Amino acid sequence: MKYKIICFLFLFFSTITIISFKKSTIYQTQSKTTWGIFEPVAVVELFTSQGCSSCPPADKLLAQTIKNNSNKKIFALSFHVDYWNRLGWIDPFSNAAFSKRQNDYVITLNTNGAYTPQIVVNGVTEFVGSSKTSLNKALHDALHIKSVVDFSSLSTKILDNKQVIISYTLQGKFADCKINAALISKTETTIIKRGENGGSTLTNTNVVKQFITEKANGSGEITFTTLPATTLQNHAVIIYIQQNDFKIIGAAMVELK
Repeated sequence: MKYKIICFLFLFFSTITIISFKKSTIYQTQSKTTWGIFEPVAVVELFTSQGCSSCPPADKLLAQTIKNNSNKKIFALSFHVDYWNRLGWIDPFSNAAFSKRQNDYVITLNTNGAYTPQIVVNGVTEFVGSSKTSLNKALHDALHIKSVVDFSSLSTKILDNKQVIISYTLQGKFADCKINAALISKTETTIIKRGENGGSTLTNTNVVKQFITEKANGSGEITFTTLPATTLQNHAVIIYIQQNDFKIIGAAMVELK
């Protein structure tokens, strides 16, 4: 009789333990899916110009950062502003829209004004773009904060009518956010004939060629005009999610092939 009671109690508590474990496992899975906790990312936006003599060191730092962190989720972009063009050299990659984007950061981050070279990391930290110490600290901080949005799918399609279509699917907290897509050239070398860098040959990396911002949806498509087929392998698309306060909360990159 005593043996039967012991067996019954063993089976009873074993059943309770198994049920409790299953409930815990289900809760953890649902929590991860519901709240969306994903790998940290660091989006580095460098505002630069070929007409600025202070910018080449920042351009080199960005290139070195990309080279040294190929296995980490660091996404670097080089935005060439246009307000240096009046000083003798028109930067072929400059765009007034990029100057406006930088000015939006000036307002949001409450800085004294736009300048080059300037780096903004994840939309929340800014500093002089040639400061390796500041960049390393910003990357360290960014890569210790979990993202709340991720791309469950991301693909490209190149059409005969010279268009690149990026298809994406999001997961996580992306309501009321913007999705930014940048068509970048991985490397560009330019002989500078005039201006502050006249006589120099400059190399720029991850140069933004086209930039599209629109409302983030659960899934969607973004269309770029296509570059010549011979240059496609030198290009990629960096795509990232940004809140209204400019904080970046998710990012990914896809090659053009």
